Amino acid sequence: MQLPERVTLELTNRCNRSCEGCPRLKMVYPIGEMNKCLFTRVLHQLPKKTVIVPFFRGESMLHPFFSLLINKLKGYHEVQLATNGDYLTPQNKQAIFNACTFISVSLHTYTLPSQTRLPTFFYDALGHNVETQVSIVDTLLTNKTKRKHFIQEWKQHVDRVRIYKIHSNNGFGSMNNKAKPTSACDKPFREMIVYWNGRVGLCNHDWNNQTLLGDLNVQTVEQVWRSELYKEVRKLHRNGKRGEVPSCQDCSFESNHSYGELIENG
Repeated sequence: MQLPERVTLELTNRCNRSCEGCPRLKMVYPIGEMNKCLFTRVLHQLPKKTVIVPFFRGESMLHPFFSLLINKLKGYHEVQLATNGDYLTPQNKQAIFNACTFISVSLHTYTLPSQTRLPTFFYDALGHNVETQVSIVDTLLTNKTKRKHFIQEWKQHVDRVRIYKIHSNNGFGSMNNKAKPTSACDKPFREMIVYWNGRVGLCNHDWNNQTLLGDLNVQTVEQVWRSELYKEVRKLHRNGKRGEVPSCQDCSFESNHSYGELIENG
């Protein structure tokens, strides 16, 4: 099996906000930021075609060396970043424009473009061929009128608007959906999550690293990806027993399925 197609490198799980419904409020995990040497070592083990996601459970721009690390991603085919937009300093913006191919800004309240400085940032991102998105949870769009107005206003400034369902208590995957699929999810076959401390988890729905698959401080990406632990998880998924994987017990995520509504321009 080839190396993962998509790798999440969590720069930090610190965040300056406490947004409604965010699984961070239920997260039980040490707080910290990824070591520069670890970040660089992992990158050197990945081909340039790998999709790199330099964020996970926190605000990546809180990392003291954010711009330095993001600039190291220049040349990768696809780099996807999400942020709350609170730390878009000139230095951070330039790093994003240098390396990222996609950026999503998550809004924590019902906010229109005129109430922010984001339209200028999105305009500059467009000039650097960076695809743009603004996202919000649906509970903040309290009626059809507000929802329609929100979409109409933001579509003038971004490539797409995303409206998410509120996160569940146990992580992103369950979405409070009682019906759990038994079919194999493609995440164990395509993606790898690297927490800030180098530990490897199953996917971006595993907020507390319930399924520890390795440690990149002492292993290589290839060693972890081809490990017996990963093979066992994939076997359970193939055999319709994904519920036996700790991280998958409360997850209703299905492959090739996006939660929420995605409104694209054009």
